[in-house]
Amino acid sequence: MANNQQIAEQVLAAVGGKANVSSVTHCMTRLRFTLKDDTIPDKEEVKKISGVMSVVVSGGQFQVVIG
Repeated sequence: MANNQQIAEQVLAAVGGKANVSSVTHCMTRLRFTLKDDTIPDKEEVKKISGVMSVVVSGGQFQVVIG
């Protein structure tokens, strides 16, 4: 499995980079992104990142489940 720094860099790139992120919060298992353009991320590609368990789009947030 990739280390946390690698996972963070890959997830950020996959959601369109920092230029596409309006805000981000987290909890124990999820990174919750509010994106400027939510058509950029490919959910299936994000799921392929080592360390990512799932992706959920809910309540205007692009949520990446880490585990």
